[in-house]
Amino acid sequence: MNTPHGPAAHGPARPAGTGADQDAGRSAVQIAGEVAGQVRDPEMPMLTLADLGVLRGVEVVRDEHGAAVVVASITPTYTGCPAMATMRDDLVHRLNDAGFGRVEVRVVLDPPWSSDWISERGRAALRAAGL
Repeated sequence: MNTPHGPAAHGPARPAGTGADQDAGRSAVQIAGEVAGQVRDPEMPMLTLADLGVLRGVEVVRDEHGAAVVVASITPTYTGCPAMATMRDDLVHRLNDAGFGRVEVRVVLDPPWSSDWISERGRAALRAAGL
């Protein structure tokens, strides 16, 4: 898939739900969600993308050949946000490092991001940073 910032798929897919995923009793989507949820905002590193409310969702889908693809959906805090390319790249790299061979990042613009989406943990981190 192409995002507004270019192709987001990288490398061969690994089968979902195999190996360590099964041993730990967690699904591939749970692990991918945990990994993606730890990625930090490049402009406010005291926040994760999840705490900022930018990370909208993570799923594992199958492509036309049956290969697993992690799809992470993100929403910019404002249209034209220059950090989106870095967020996308960070998500792809962290998920690849966690063993997910193919990752797509989708930009979701509707509904637009709202500060209401910031988690309580995120709000506490912003307060602690004086913001």
